[in-house]
Amino acid sequence: MQTIGYQRRSNFGIECVQCDNELIAPERSEYRHERQILHHWHCWKCDRRFEVIWPADTKSIKDVMRRIKEVTTRSDPFPLPLVA
Repeated sequence: MQTIGYQRRSNFGIECVQCDNELIAPERSEYRHERQILHHWHCWKCDRRFEVIWPADTKSIKDVMRRIKEVTTRSDPFPLPLVA
């Protein structure tokens, strides 16, 4: 399996490294540490598998984890909307 650093060329995901087919989402992703996310891609068109090391935005990851903790610790995770 090939691991690469990648420059985004597509509007949604990336393009296959072999056939340039547009791939929308990785097959799976791994949070490696606060600076890197490893995406595992699989192209259905040419059956190529490759990995992409993506820089992680630590601020957004920390914010997401904080929001998850807030939602899971409050008593009503789905409060009723206020209507005026």
